[in-house]
Amino acid sequence: MKLKKTVFALVICIFLLHSSYNYNASSISIERDYWPTNSWQDATFSEVDLNQQTIESMLEYIATNDFDIDSILLVKNGYLVVEEYPRYYTSNTMHIVYSVTKSFMSTLIGIAIEEGYIDSVNQRIMDFFQNVTVPNIESKENITIAHLLTMTSGIEWEEDISYLLPENSFRQMKESDNWIEFILSREMANEPGTAFKYNSGASHLLSAIIENATGDTSLQYLKDHIFDPLGISRYFWEQDPQGLYFGGSDLHLLPQDMAKFGFLFLNNGSWNGTQLVPEEWVINASNDSVAVSDWSSYGYQWWVYPQINSYLALGWAGQIIQIIPEFDIVAVFTSSLSESQWPFVTLIVDYIIQAAAEGYIEETSFESTLIILSFVITSSFVLRKSKKNNN
Repeated sequence: MKLKKTVFALVICIFLLHSSYNYNASSISIERDYWPTNSWQDATFSEVDLNQQTIESMLEYIATNDFDIDSILLVKNGYLVVEEYPRYYTSNTMHIVYSVTKSFMSTLIGIAIEEGYIDSVNQRIMDFFQNVTVPNIESKENITIAHLLTMTSGIEWEEDISYLLPENSFRQMKESDNWIEFILSREMANEPGTAFKYNSGASHLLSAIIENATGDTSLQYLKDHIFDPLGISRYFWEQDPQGLYFGGSDLHLLPQDMAKFGFLFLNNGSWNGTQLVPEEWVINASNDSVAVSDWSSYGYQWWVYPQINSYLALGWAGQIIQIIPEFDIVAVFTSSLSESQWPFVTLIVDYIIQAAAEGYIEETSFESTLIILSFVITSSFVLRKSKKNNN
């Protein structure tokens, strides 16, 4: 048993090494049999070539550890293979997605640029706030939309501390009478573009930019360009005291509709023959623009994991839309987790990616494990040799 576990660990390690030489998170172009605008179609594990035993082990792992995960959806090859609600939620229960909202907000910016409402990501944000009194405006004149998208605005902000602490900037913003004025009145901690600092206020500025640029509310713009074409009809989005939809959080959606949004990005912004989101935007948004740690990077309001060819929309307490183009997968989780409960690297790498790499097999045996290991080693060797020859 120990040898078997060691071999599986080697498989994943070699797979990660292999992936790091082949990163292009948005590289997928498949002609689909159908589009889930009206509803998702189901498929069996064998039909999508996914190891059922490994996925069942994942569900057992979640149950055994009593993780507060509210929904688990797995879409492979365009079909819904797994849909589980371990707690009291159902398929008809909307869930707050917290900062997953940011990835929707980013998408609206890309569409507004394509439609000519915004010049580019390099446009200065103060072009859109002419009627707001901003202290020390000269220190903020070089902040661009790209800086907001990549969390490098330089605005002083403390969000990675407990919400209960009075110095939490997110809390201070929510308790203020005017969120936009509160954000723009902050001091500058860094020059724009020089440092990553997670800032939900910056994402709320994007919502104001959409409204100022297009003349529509952010919700109406989202409804017209994303929700209606994808068949998303149930949603709720909280607003600030001025009625501006919160660009940084508090969108509520059904898990199946979260999967639709992930599927849109998996297909490079195309839906049933219509390019809803510019393909170039999908590529740029899911690119590792800013390094955050050895494991993760940040794109345009999307978290990026180059080592596993994957990117995700991520929200507090475990809201996730994970996109794995290499295996044609969208994974969705909604949760009510504490910070100490955070199993998603294990769930994605040790179970979902492993199940896809294994493919469908009737019974996991030591012999089949060796076959998988041999295949991955060979693929990695060929890739490295090809890369060396090309150089």
